[in-house]
Amino acid sequence: MTLDSSRVKLSAVCGFAVAGIFIAALGQYALGETKQTAAQWPIITRTGDALFEGDRPFRFLGLDAPDLLMNESQIRPDRTNRFPDEFEIRDALDGLRRVGARATRTFTLSVFSSDDKGIPVHITGRRIYNEDAFRAMDLVLALAHEYDIRLIIPLIASQTFERIRGIDEFSALAGRPGGDFFTDEVVKSDYRDLVQTVLNRRNTVSGILYKDDPAVLAWQFGNEFNVYAPDRKLDPAQLTRRITPWMLEMAAYIKSIDRHHLVMDAGGADRAALLADPNIDMISEHLYEYWNRLTGGPAELAPLAAAARQQCKGRKVLIVDEFGLGATENLRSLMREIVDDGISGGLMWSIRSHRRDGGWYYHNEGGTLVNSFHVPGFADGTSFEETRVLDLLRREAFRIRMVSPTPLSVPSPPPVLIRLEGGFTWRGSAGASSYTLERADKPEGPWSTLAEGVQDSVVADVANFEGTPRASLPFVLYWDESAQPQTRYFYRLKAVNPAGDSGYSNILTVDSR
Repeated sequence: MTLDSSRVKLSAVCGFAVAGIFIAALGQYALGETKQTAAQWPIITRTGDALFEGDRPFRFLGLDAPDLLMNESQIRPDRTNRFPDEFEIRDALDGLRRVGARATRTFTLSVFSSDDKGIPVHITGRRIYNEDAFRAMDLVLALAHEYDIRLIIPLIASQTFERIRGIDEFSALAGRPGGDFFTDEVVKSDYRDLVQTVLNRRNTVSGILYKDDPAVLAWQFGNEFNVYAPDRKLDPAQLTRRITPWMLEMAAYIKSIDRHHLVMDAGGADRAALLADPNIDMISEHLYEYWNRLTGGPAELAPLAAAARQQCKGRKVLIVDEFGLGATENLRSLMREIVDDGISGGLMWSIRSHRRDGGWYYHNEGGTLVNSFHVPGFADGTSFEETRVLDLLRREAFRIRMVSPTPLSVPSPPPVLIRLEGGFTWRGSAGASSYTLERADKPEGPWSTLAEGVQDSVVADVANFEGTPRASLPFVLYWDESAQPQTRYFYRLKAVNPAGDSGYSNILTVDSR
């Protein structure tokens, strides 16, 4: 049943003027037990072109999780949600687990830029690192144990994305131009300092050194070094001659500190050299129908994956660590190619979590076929067949593991009602396909159902406001249009999916005007 708009009214309002958030009732989880024995959860290893978990092959399909280490957009004016909290981290990891994923890929560490007007970042100055940012990363790694999710962690972006930044800004911290990142000895030494700082960090939650943590599937040099040249109208061939020796040098450096974990390339280097180098374990491939069409490349993705597999077969592990922005049948063919051709893994772009103060995080790729995926899929995603694509991904994610799909589980945790000026919203539940809203005249009931089938996904609203200031992004406000004036009401909510419901939220008291 869909929402009865004659009884409960929905409206998008600008700003984050949240009044009276029920902090004590936010439903924070207690941090679960994260310690496991090496036999239970060993570090992933490589033999030839295959990954192993102990003596068992390790293969995966899932989604990239670019907001796991930092929220890129929809940042509050006070920036207090720049780094995800425990609820948001759990929500993303739970969503990944629900689609059958056993691995994901974060986005890169963020770098200071004065253009970002003081937004918190991981790298705040030359060889200066933000402890708060890394404590959030500590929690991601610790919770990954609980959800059985391994992490590919790229260190730096080639792009200058707002609020993330990358190679150019990193070089600028040492007073060098961005183009010198791969050749300047000072900048190279700064990158080595970043590597040793990250790999030798002791997790403040679990106590495990990053370089010893089974949650890490692979260290990746960065993101899409292959686009650095075309983005800046440089000669790609000339840049490849710089990137290749840099990547081989840094692979050896990473292995000198961390002999346990795998090293993954970041594009832009000579692949033959990478395949021959003993310190490179995994080859990265990004496949997008939209970007290929935009640049005149081939639209069909499965043949591109097959060609990359032939290059790597018998030599190195191949991971299609980003794919998407394409028609459903094109994505279906690619997933089947990954599963059937022995490719070790694939990650579709991308999962976004619920927000701690209601609704979801979104990402607008600027005219592409999909903004972001929200598990389990919603009506607002009909234009890119969100539910169908996620169902397809789930089937293939279990098939690549050669196991039967696990039964669907009820949403978790119960939602949390949050008062807003003029109405209320709620903090959502992972796995919820809809919500049931109830009202009573007294906190003990009896309760009547106001609406069933209510969804908390509002992709279109956020996409339409992409050009506005961050503080003015739409926020969904719910109010009870059937309420009598000057009357006190009590509301509660439960999350629902085909497996059942979450149980009820906190009870919210509202005095109607």
